[in-house]
Amino acid sequence: MGLKSAKKYVLLLVLICLSACSKSGDPVPVPIYPEEDVCETCRMLIADQRFAAECVMKKGRVKKFDDTICMVRYFDMSKTLGTTDRDDVRAYFVKDYDTKEWLDASKAQFVKANVTTVMGYGMLAFRERECALHFVQQYQGKLLSFEEIWEVFKQPNAEREIAIKNNIMTPDVVSVKFGDLVEIRLNIEDDNDYNIVIRGYEADGVFPPASKGHPALLRLNAVRPGTDFAFIDQQTNTELGRFRVEGAHFSEEMKKR
Repeated sequence: MGLKSAKKYVLLLVLICLSACSKSGDPVPVPIYPEEDVCETCRMLIADQRFAAECVMKKGRVKKFDDTICMVRYFDMSKTLGTTDRDDVRAYFVKDYDTKEWLDASKAQFVKANVTTVMGYGMLAFRERECALHFVQQYQGKLLSFEEIWEVFKQPNAEREIAIKNNIMTPDVVSVKFGDLVEIRLNIEDDNDYNIVIRGYEADGVFPPASKGHPALLRLNAVRPGTDFAFIDQQTNTELGRFRVEGAHFSEEMKKR
């Protein structure tokens, strides 16, 4: 075998080895380019690396998201459409909130807290449990595993969207049915910061802080029927709108007959 042929043979062996490694080796995350990459779910640019996530599919493609919960919601929607599901994924990765370094999502420590995030979900990931626990204590948060997130953020059966501009809420009444898993997105259309709570739903009815360009998301189980609940601006104690839960417990329904 000549020298030229030997070099071609070695090169061929190297390429075969690299190909085998890429298919059988551990999947790795890929960089996110803030000015180019958009979230698979909401189609927004992935500008803030502290909340980014991605998954490596078995067919090799990497799907990128601006938020861990956008990734969860993507598979909710895909399952409904029958296009893909979690069985098609090799690995999930999320960014450490402090260092912006990639983490294996299955090993990360997640915190759901009353803080501003890009999509309003209030979800952050940490490599170290101690850092996560410190954040929980500081921001009245809750520690969750990656698998627990899928249950907490399962697709709601009632989705609502409201907007606030100059202390006026549109629509001014949000109606759901008793027993609904409700998701309410709060959008701010002025230059003020808002801290909104649904009076009558205690701690479950507290929105994360919201401002223009930083929506807030609230999920709650509508387990208390009634028409006396209200959206309150905690800074001014002003009532901005009403929250109505239609339906009642069996005994209450019977009284109407």
